[in-house]
Amino acid sequence: MASIIDTVDASVKDLIPKGSGVLIAVSGGVDSMLLMHVLHQLAAKHRWRLVVAHFNHKLRGRASDADQRLVEKSAKQLKIKISTASWSSEPASVKEYGLEMAARNARLSFLDKAARRHRCTYVATGHHRDDQVETFFWRLFRGAGGVGLGGMRQVDDFPLKFGLKTIRPLLIFGKDEIRKFANEKKLKFREDNSNQDVAILRNRIRGKLLPYLRRNFHSGIELPINQSQELIGADAEFARDTAREWLDAEKKLPFDQLHLAAQRWVIWHQLIELNIDPQYYIIEDLRLSAQKPFSLDPKRVIQRDERGRLHVHDVSVLNFSDSNTRILPKARWSRTAFGDLEFHYRINKCGLKPKSNQLPVQEQFDADRVGKAIVLRHWHRGDRFQPIGMSQKIKLQDLFTNAKVPALEKRARAIACTASGEIFWVQGLRIGEIAKIQPETTRFLEWRWASVKPA
Repeated sequence: MASIIDTVDASVKDLIPKGSGVLIAVSGGVDSMLLMHVLHQLAAKHRWRLVVAHFNHKLRGRASDADQRLVEKSAKQLKIKISTASWSSEPASVKEYGLEMAARNARLSFLDKAARRHRCTYVATGHHRDDQVETFFWRLFRGAGGVGLGGMRQVDDFPLKFGLKTIRPLLIFGKDEIRKFANEKKLKFREDNSNQDVAILRNRIRGKLLPYLRRNFHSGIELPINQSQELIGADAEFARDTAREWLDAEKKLPFDQLHLAAQRWVIWHQLIELNIDPQYYIIEDLRLSAQKPFSLDPKRVIQRDERGRLHVHDVSVLNFSDSNTRILPKARWSRTAFGDLEFHYRINKCGLKPKSNQLPVQEQFDADRVGKAIVLRHWHRGDRFQPIGMSQKIKLQDLFTNAKVPALEKRARAIACTASGEIFWVQGLRIGEIAKIQPETTRFLEWRWASVKPA
């Protein structure tokens, strides 16, 4: 026990100032129980004011209550003040986030409130080196970026409160070391049987993936992964800090001259400040398209200006547009503007390939199947469309959704219909089955379109 106390003392003495209030998150498992005893041994030396916090998730019935009784009894024996709370799993939260994430959010909220109530600046957790490896794969499977893959640090900002810090004194130790220390000192702790439930991703990583990697690839897989985490995390933090400095600077490079990584972090910082979940597709949409609005929900859109700044706008109602234009293609080229698009079109009996110097997007249809008149309009509720290669029509709304077209943009996309109302072309999607070129086609509708650049 002396060795682990000395090692923890050396690693955190400069991270937790003397006289600090430290809230210790104790579940009753071996990691957090050992953490409580180690910090208790060091508290007098550093004049730390300790408070134990236990959150009863109420997910394991009597076993959960037994965990709480053990933590309360141990804290009392060590003469450490304790704060407890129980969770009644809110159906709405579980439905939105899933049970595991909803329980985590509830636990973090409790720790945040307990830290404020007891005037603690640090929340100590029992995370260890093996948790780092599990976290790496857990986040990898969720598409995390460099900071996420970089893993946990001994000291981090607490997720829910500015100024509150998370401290992880046991992060340098492996699970086997911790269990050995606990057994040597005959510390009482509880085993959580839910950790064996392979329906939970983290448990599958711990119980199936890591043993497989140790057997078949590297017996000490933790070491290279920890090294990679250190390298990845440091690089990502540099890009994150560079982006923050760019945002705060008065004179700065143009946004489009920033490194790709810095551009993403510039958008990430702003989304966090706007309390918007910084999902990958949102960041990429905003990074790639200046001035283009993207729907956040039915009432708000977000866009990036040329300088790299994000703006959120309210949208009172997303209405369907009734605007339309009727055109009559002839043998000569004709031009029509509709919405923010420009169309060139003609009827051609030879079916020649479009020349490369024409408008960027060029397509051909069977002119006889399209008919003499074409109606250009926007999406209407209930529209159905049969893209080329599909056996039947489906809702245009479903096609837009599958293509991840934002709500506002759905209503701005142009649609071309035959005189009878059949949709044969939708901007950004495949051409329609109804008007495709066939072996017997003798008259071709040449169709060219491009976005109209603002003056």
